[in-house]
Amino acid sequence: PEVLPVPELNFRNEPYVSGVMARGCSADGSVIYGSTWDNLDYGMLYWKDGKVDWVGSDVREVRTVQIENGIGEMIDYNIVNGMICTAELTNISPNGKWIASSYRTETPAEDRLSIVTTQTAAFYNTETETTTIVSDYGESVGVHVTDDGIGFIGIGTLGISSGAVYDLNTGTDLGSTQEWVYDNYGIIIPAGYINYVSADGRFVLGTKAESSAMGVSFINWYIAPPLAK
Repeated sequence: PEVLPVPELNFRNEPYVSGVMARGCSADGSVIYGSTWDNLDYGMLYWKDGKVDWVGSDVREVRTVQIENGIGEMIDYNIVNGMICTAELTNISPNGKWIASSYRTETPAEDRLSIVTTQTAAFYNTETETTTIVSDYGESVGVHVTDDGIGFIGIGTLGISSGAVYDLNTGTDLGSTQEWVYDNYGIIIPAGYINYVSADGRFVLGTKAESSAMGVSFINWYIAPPLAK
């Protein structure tokens, strides 16, 4: 066991309420990522080479605005544009070079009674310490990414049922989940999005939404080499 360092202040540059939590780790053990556990912040951070920093530190912005506290008083409140994650386990590439997540922006509502947010898929390179925000798909989340920079995106933010694949090296769309799987594995799969790809590319884990009279269920699927006869 090892005690991990944490940033001096939380995601909003304030004292911690509850602290932070590790969420996942690269397959080689070199990089750990996690999130703050303060209110609904979900600020994403990572540990590498014994040091801690915010994921997407190059695009993280904190500013103080005035909002109403619910009883007619205006108070100072720190809003943040930055990378977030919750309890996802597959947001990192096997060697820890890339971290997938979402870039969330916050803006006070016109009446100053609430905060309006947007959420876009984004990917952080832990070697160059730079972030690629992928705005091509509107509201979306970065679900997973390979060592060589192929990012897997879920379309939407809740109840995700479809996905896309994006090349972070060239900034190009590689098609929907189904198109990418057909191009790379030669098979037709149901709708859904990709959660994880093994380091050698031979195994793929995914999820699809299926509607029934009982509501929507999320079913896991996988791609693997055929069993040897």
